[in-house]
Amino acid sequence: MRQLGSNLAAQLLLAACAHSAAQAANTTLTVTAAQDTSIYFGTADSATRADGSGDFLWLSVTAEGLGRRALLKFDLSAIPPGATVREVTLTLFESMSRENHDVAVHRLLASWGEGASNAGGSGTGAPAAPGDATWSHRFYPTTLWTTPGGDLDPVPSVVRFVDLPNAFYSWTGVLPTNGGLVPRVVQDVQSWVGSPQSNHGWILIGKETGSQNAKRFQSRNNAVVQTQPRLTVVYSLPEPVADDGDIPIPLWALGLLAALLIRVGMARTDHA
Repeated sequence: MRQLGSNLAAQLLLAACAHSAAQAANTTLTVTAAQDTSIYFGTADSATRADGSGDFLWLSVTAEGLGRRALLKFDLSAIPPGATVREVTLTLFESMSRENHDVAVHRLLASWGEGASNAGGSGTGAPAAPGDATWSHRFYPTTLWTTPGGDLDPVPSVVRFVDLPNAFYSWTGVLPTNGGLVPRVVQDVQSWVGSPQSNHGWILIGKETGSQNAKRFQSRNNAVVQTQPRLTVVYSLPEPVADDGDIPIPLWALGLLAALLIRVGMARTDHA
């Protein structure tokens, strides 16, 4: 009887460990941008300039005083609605830089378009095409931003210093395991998973004072696939609900049952 109790207890403990490991498992999803573009300010025609289908994303100010911001959006439909987002990493490849400075990522609060405009390698944009986002428009030429330059959360979701060109840079947030403050970039993605209709992506803002502090990143249209913008999300799924009316047994209960079986088996052997 002692041997039977020990074997059953060991099986229960192994099941408990397997159950615990299954709950701790995370899934990683990496996607490239579904939309991206640049918008322009600082010149008389900036409200009608765009780069929806260009190879690059532009930030900060040129020598001529033309400023730029970059917009990005990612499709998160592959993540189940009940998932818990644990880590978020936005990665871009910087291919040109005139000055090293912070780049802030802000959550966008309204939808926007990506049209057929293509400025090629020029950082000054091209004439806006129908559906393009511009400094004034969410969708050129009919739908305006509430605030020119993008309807955005004024508090950055994440900020990092971007240094030399020809390098990858990542903006990251990790869900604390001790109940601490959840990074805003993680909150963004978590809310988009729960409410996909609220996913309007982010806008990147660099240094917008002075001049000749421009930065250039590769866009989703760039031919070098490995340098296109990507978002990596680590998430976990909720504990599965048992079928057929079964009630999942928590780990502590399995351990207690195993210990009880061992004690019963020992007692019966001792009194045999």
